[in-house]
Amino acid sequence: MSENRFHFLNNLFTILMNFLVVAWLFIAMYRASLYPDDFNVTFFETFFSLLIPTLLLGFFGKRYLHRRRPLSVSAQDAPLTYEL
Repeated sequence: MSENRFHFLNNLFTILMNFLVVAWLFIAMYRASLYPDDFNVTFFETFFSLLIPTLLLGFFGKRYLHRRRPLSVSAQDAPLTYEL
C-alpha cells in the first residue's frame, strides 16, 4: 500500500466513523422523541448501544490500517532522538 493510498483510506475511515456517530445520534434522538416520558432512558439506551460497537470498530479499524502502513524513506533513516 502506498503512502498516498494509506492517507486516503485513513481519512475515509475517519469520515465514515464520524458519519456513523452522527447518524446514531439522530436515530437515538428520533427514538427518544417517540417516548417523551422516558426520553433520557430511551436516548441513552439507543445511543450507547450503537456507539460502543462503533467505537470498537473504529479502534480496531485504525489498528488494522496502521499495521499496514508503509514505512516512508525518511522514517527509516531518521534517528530516534527528540528535540526540546
